[in-house]
Amino acid sequence: MVSPACQADIFRTSSRHDRSGGICGAAGYEKLSSAGIFCGRVQGLIPVHIKMIRKNMQPPSSATHTGFTVCPGCDLLLEQIRAAADHTAVCPRCGSRLYRARRDSVSKALALSLTGLLLYLPANFMTLLNFDVLGTPSSASIFSSSLSMFAQGQVIVGAVVVLTGLVFPLLTLLLLFAVSLGLYREWQRPWMPVLLRRYHHLTEWAMQDVYLIGVFVTIIKMSHTAAIEPGVGLYCFVGLVLVTIAAQSVIDYPLFWSRMNQGWEPPLPPPGAETAMEAGLMVCHTCRMVVAAGDGRKPRTCPRCGGRIHFRRHDSISRTWALVITAIIFTFPANLLPIMEVEYLGVPDRNTIMDGIIYFFHEGSYGIGAIILIASILVPLFKIVGMLLILLSIHFRRQGWLRHKSLMFRFIQFIGRWSMLDIFVIALLCALVRFGYLSTVNAAPAAFYFTGVVLSTMFSAINFDPRLLWDAAAMPVSRETSYATASSS
Repeated sequence: MVSPACQADIFRTSSRHDRSGGICGAAGYEKLSSAGIFCGRVQGLIPVHIKMIRKNMQPPSSATHTGFTVCPGCDLLLEQIRAAADHTAVCPRCGSRLYRARRDSVSKALALSLTGLLLYLPANFMTLLNFDVLGTPSSASIFSSSLSMFAQGQVIVGAVVVLTGLVFPLLTLLLLFAVSLGLYREWQRPWMPVLLRRYHHLTEWAMQDVYLIGVFVTIIKMSHTAAIEPGVGLYCFVGLVLVTIAAQSVIDYPLFWSRMNQGWEPPLPPPGAETAMEAGLMVCHTCRMVVAAGDGRKPRTCPRCGGRIHFRRHDSISRTWALVITAIIFTFPANLLPIMEVEYLGVPDRNTIMDGIIYFFHEGSYGIGAIILIASILVPLFKIVGMLLILLSIHFRRQGWLRHKSLMFRFIQFIGRWSMLDIFVIALLCALVRFGYLSTVNAAPAAFYFTGVVLSTMFSAINFDPRLLWDAAAMPVSRETSYATASSS
């Protein structure tokens, strides 16, 4: 076990690194560069174990040494430990979650994905809500509401709603079912790693959970003007969303990938190397396979999942700048132009995003108003400002607050999809409120621009390589020219 004195030394080094948020000195960084932090909840407590490569130190009793790994967030070489179930491995430098061990991951994923597939058809095609206004009935399903944008002439917005609300959720369930069934039956098929890679990339685009929040917002918005009765589809849709979230949470990605390893062994890093780039190694961001870089000039193909791997993502900075600027341009018409048009007795009334927020606050629905304010105004603004700060930090090679900027980037990745809430609400209202001359809801021009903001910010986070934050901070001024060449190659 680790001596108390040595533990105190480790935690002092970690605290000094966290407070600065930057790059430690040589003595302090030596301790962190070969450490892995493993967190697990035990009887209400969260113990933290730090494994050091020292002769007088042993790994935590709940973990097993399995080689080495590379942090995809900062490129740090780390000693890999297979933690016990429900423990999480976290990079000590940037705080990225490396992996989380799960119990009975394969069987649970198989059961939950099969349950989701059984719920998919009734959840999306059966009646979601029944409306009644002055004796005039109206109803809609997830399927009909997803197609409603096409009837409004909003082809691009309609395609995004159909893909994120219908197609991608179905594909994720099918992919997870196929992979977990193959692992459960102990198959070794070449298509299994490819399907798991596709699943990994599609999960953030399957937005049925955001769609469900949109359903609740629609119910509250229309409860003052119409009699609302939930249909069978609503209960099935709630079950589908809960099952899908549970299926995603039980996946043990390292376990899944290790069972599809097909005998590939990663190369050993040379002694003294702190990052994968210094060691001449590259890591696959999908399956975390570490491979030798060769000459490093061209991207390689991962031998396990078939994904493209590279030292740094090609043209990451320029692409991210272009997408962030596009989001800024789209932000103005998205917020200034009307996003929804309501015709009542033949008189049109156009509303902007802020008009809808004010409406909920006037009606006393402060919670829903706050949700729309956060999802439609604050989240896009935070994503744009956050990405600008990260890009400027790289441009000026700022060394401070690196861990915090890495955390901010991961938060931007997480919240990006939730801005689709307004678009889903409009799609539902367009399908439900079709009472002819009495009342009709139509999508307005801002819907296209707002969808553009959401997609631009999401793609900017996808194209950005967070390792460039640490590269820029560690690079001396004398290497400015070589850095600019490397980042654009």
